[in-house]
Amino acid sequence: MHVYRLCKEAYSAALLQGEGGRLAEGRWHTRGRRVVYCASSEALAVLELRVHLGRYIPHSNYLMHTIDVPDACIESLAQKTLAKGWNAVPHTAVSQAVGDEWLDSGRGLALRVPSIHSQSDTNILFNPGHREIQHVRILARSPYEFDHRLF
Repeated sequence: MHVYRLCKEAYSAALLQGEGGRLAEGRWHTRGRRVVYCASSEALAVLELRVHLGRYIPHSNYLMHTIDVPDACIESLAQKTLAKGWNAVPHTAVSQAVGDEWLDSGRGLALRVPSIHSQSDTNILFNPGHREIQHVRILARSPYEFDHRLF
């Protein structure tokens, strides 16, 4: 499966190390855990970054990454199995507990989770500490310019 991640060019070399997750919490994890968030489409990768930028207009160079992960390495989490409140804004411990348990268990390289922004696209989380991380390949890094109308 090809997945996508949009980030500052300065962070591209360490893309799969999960440092951002260690430094800040997210919907599917608490702070201190290395994790990499990706999207099932380029459009969702842009939208995910856009909602986290707030009113900030990006001036740094950004790269869109196309990443390949073997389908057999992806565990899927169905939305219907999630507790009420998993999609709360801002995120809560309901969804973080799910991701933390998955990361702590070490049972998989990648976890496909629902997106709160799209019914058809999903987010894919990588566990950088998993023994199969070497199967994940960055296929392309392409310069990305934001459409000014997004801001």
